[in-house]
Amino acid sequence: MYQDHPDNILGVNNSNNLFDSSAVTANADGSQIERQEYIQQQIAALSGSLPGNFAWGVAPAGTSSTTVVVIAALAGYGDDYFNDDYYMQILKNANSAGNAPEKQVRKITDYVSATGTFTCDAFSAAIEANDICLILHESVVALGRNDSNNVYDSSSVAANEDGSELERMEDLKDRINTIDDLVDTEIAAIKTETDKLPGFISGGGIGSGIARKTVEFSNNTVDIPLFTVTGDVIIRLVAVCGANVVSAGGANIGVDAGSTALIAETDCTHLAEGEIWHDNSPDSPVELLSVIKEYILANGTDIVLDIQSEKQVDSGTISFYCFWTALSSNGAVAASA
Repeated sequence: MYQDHPDNILGVNNSNNLFDSSAVTANADGSQIERQEYIQQQIAALSGSLPGNFAWGVAPAGTSSTTVVVIAALAGYGDDYFNDDYYMQILKNANSAGNAPEKQVRKITDYVSATGTFTCDAFSAAIEANDICLILHESVVALGRNDSNNVYDSSSVAANEDGSELERMEDLKDRINTIDDLVDTEIAAIKTETDKLPGFISGGGIGSGIARKTVEFSNNTVDIPLFTVTGDVIIRLVAVCGANVVSAGGANIGVDAGSTALIAETDCTHLAEGEIWHDNSPDSPVELLSVIKEYILANGTDIVLDIQSEKQVDSGTISFYCFWTALSSNGAVAASA
């Protein structure tokens, strides 16, 4: 006994199969079409499986939007179920494989349960009919992608050295910040101590050092610039004879800063190789540091070697050493050209 002509039920090779089985109830142990209904519903359910991780569906005919797509197979989870915690990836662009929006990922911002309507942040190209849409939980996309559109927010993750990847990374970040704070504290402590040293001037520049100038005499008759001074400095000056200083005319030489003698005028014949020149009676290659006088030079007062007027220094070598510390922010000493 047939409910309808068998061609309608079993099908025939034309477009006029009009048998209506829309009211059939799924039954795994029922008739052929009841069993088929059961299988169809199971397949439809599979497309929405594992909502805690991923699900997928196909955009229906008529779809053309960068933000909205209806996936009926994913209806029924409850309004806003997928909001913010899930992302949509266009797994396949059906009519233009490989082109946008294929592979792009966007956050789902709204979900209507009754129709399976998803609203997302805009894709760069429209979702269209038969595009395959993959729904991903944020835990799947949290590792990030190679673009500037990763909007996953992990600001509330709590540090846990034995937890998830994000929790472990948060723990490492906290440890690094702690170390950074300790380093900053130590640097501040070091700076506090170094600020007490000469040459580290509060509110000004930092400067101290040794300037060196060697003079090789060759019939010199005019003063020789030794050191150029900038700003205000504290200096100590000493000279060492490298080779005997000779003057057939009996010249005297001294070191002046402005009109002030830093090393007194001395008969050239008293400047012998290896002697330390710090006053007008150099006589030793070894001296106490206390013999070197300390001066304050203000307002860029340069240091010169003064040759007695109308006399000539024929030959010899002297190396000059100027130990300096800045007082003003621009304080400095350099060997003259």
